[in-house]
Amino acid sequence: MAQEEVENQDEAIEEKTYDLSIIGDQVEMFKDKLDEEDIKSRINEHLKKILKDYELENYHVIFLYDEHKSISGFHSDKIYRAVSDLDNKKDILMFIESGGGQIEPAYLISKTCKRLAKSKFVISIPRRAKSAATLISLGATELHMGLLSQLGPIDPQFNGFPALGLANAVEKIAEMTAKHPTASDMFAQYLNANVSIRDLGYFERINESATQYAIRLLNGKTLPDSKTCEELADHFTNHYKDHGFVIDSDEASELLGSSVIKTATKEYEAGNAIYDFFNFLDFLYGIFKQKNMRFLVKLKMDWI
Repeated sequence: MAQEEVENQDEAIEEKTYDLSIIGDQVEMFKDKLDEEDIKSRINEHLKKILKDYELENYHVIFLYDEHKSISGFHSDKIYRAVSDLDNKKDILMFIESGGGQIEPAYLISKTCKRLAKSKFVISIPRRAKSAATLISLGATELHMGLLSQLGPIDPQFNGFPALGLANAVEKIAEMTAKHPTASDMFAQYLNANVSIRDLGYFERINESATQYAIRLLNGKTLPDSKTCEELADHFTNHYKDHGFVIDSDEASELLGSSVIKTATKEYEAGNAIYDFFNFLDFLYGIFKQKNMRFLVKLKMDWI
C-alpha cells in the first residue's frame, strides 16, 4: 500500500503544471526536485511564451546569458552550433547578459551571426554587454537598449589589469624622471627589474588587435556625424580610463547612431522580462542545485 502511494505521488509530480510567470511556481518547480532536463524543458516553454507575448516569433532566437563565466571558445562553439543550419532563412535575435571575456571568440560569434542572418543581426541588452560582449554588439545591425542597459570599453585585460596599463606605467615613470632627474638611476633600476620589454610590446599588439576586430565588425555601417570605423574602434578601445565604465544607451546612440541604437522596443522589453526571469532562476539554482545558471541555447519556435 505504501508503495502504491509513492507511485501515485510520483505521477502527481509528473503531471503537475507550473506557471513560471509566477515566482511561487518557480520555487515549487525546484522544491519538487524535477530532473534537470525537465526543468530545462519547462524553462524553454516559458521563454517561448514570453517571445510570443512580445510578437517576436519571426526571429531565430539565441541566448548568451552567462553572468559567471567569461566568453570563451566554449561560447562561440555553442552559438555556432545554434545558428550553423540557419543559412540566411531568418533574422537573428540574440539576448545578451555578459561581463565579457576573450576578444577572439567574441569576434567570431558576431561575424558568424552577421553572416548567417537573413538581413539583420539584432541584439537585446537588458543589462550588461560589457567588454568582449560589447565587441559582439558592434557587429549587430541593431542594439535594443533601455535605461539600465550598458556597453563598455573593449580594451583587453590581463588578470584584471588593462593591456595598455604597462605602457601607461612606463610613461608615468618617464614623466617622474623628467621632474626628478637626480632619481633617474633609481627609476632605471626599477624598470630593469620589473618591466619586460617583450611584455610591453605584446600587450600593445593585443590592444591593437581589439581595435582591428572592432573595425571589421563596424565596417559597412552608416555612422553618425561622418565618424569612421577606425575612429569609433579606437574610441571603444582606448578612450575610457576604466574598464568598467558604463556606456549607456544615450552615449551609445551618440557614437553609433539612432539607426543602430533602438530604445523602447518590444525586443528590449522582452529582454528585460527574460532578464528578470533568469535572474531569479539563477538564485534558485544556487539554493536548490548549488550551482550557477548558464543559458546558451537557441529556441525552436514550434508555432512558426
